[in-house]
Amino acid sequence: VDIGRKAHYCYDEDDLKALLDRTTKNYSIQRFKGLGEMMPQQLWDTTLNPETRRLRRLTIDDAARANDVFSMLMSDKVAPRRQFIETYGHKMDDSLDV
Repeated sequence: VDIGRKAHYCYDEDDLKALLDRTTKNYSIQRFKGLGEMMPQQLWDTTLNPETRRLRRLTIDDAARANDVFSMLMSDKVAPRRQFIETYGHKMDDSLDV
């Protein structure tokens, strides 16, 4: 969120709401869909800086199954992806930013 000449980074909707509740100035919100959209300084500020980054450990119980699902989700074939989303979409964790 750009407020004046300063950039503020929000990690979730609660952070964004708290920030906007504290400001009376004009602001603009930019959301990055991928790292390739960022300028080098923005990438450092949001992802690489050890002072501000957040790292989370992920554990995969079945790596082969996870690989199959990711391959299907990233494939050009729409029908299997659509079927997967229709079957399992209701189980998505609302805290995920997808």
